[in-house]
Amino acid sequence: MKPQTANSVSLRCLYRTPGGRQCRLSASGAQSGLCPQHRAEQKQEQAADHYLHLITNFEGFQTAQGINLSLGNLFQLLAKNRISPRRAAVLAYISSLLLRTLPQIDADRAAGITDPTKPPAETLTVSAPQQDAVHAKVPKPDSGSGSRPNPAPGCLNTWDPSSPEPDPKKKPS
Repeated sequence: MKPQTANSVSLRCLYRTPGGRQCRLSASGAQSGLCPQHRAEQKQEQAADHYLHLITNFEGFQTAQGINLSLGNLFQLLAKNRISPRRAAVLAYISSLLLRTLPQIDADRAAGITDPTKPPAETLTVSAPQQDAVHAKVPKPDSGSGSRPNPAPGCLNTWDPSSPEPDPKKKPS
């Protein structure tokens, strides 16, 4: 076998197959170190928008179930190699931060602290048979379920309310 010089190795594309073999094409640029084909694949992967897949059933990240479902979607993207491990690690870390805030959100709700970004409920006048008028607070009509934020268009909100909520006294790990 003929010894290879450092020059000949650096000119080859740095892409490696799952089996460990290196691409035999020459690298198109020193900065990327990839051939045109693998550089195009890398750009496409980086530009891919996984937003809709990640927020399916996410419940506005206000419940542990919603965060769990989003993490499940993230796992599927990673398993299909549609998202980089680095990006997946960052999103998983953000999810852990979201999980840690859930007990404080519940404590705020119990204390009567409301979300300032949530639109206020409208007051409608409803006629009653025995009374002239009754003023009732009625929330704005929306297509989502309950008081949760609406998911992105095309996403279904299928959170199971029978699932138990996490214990706010338990420390998340």
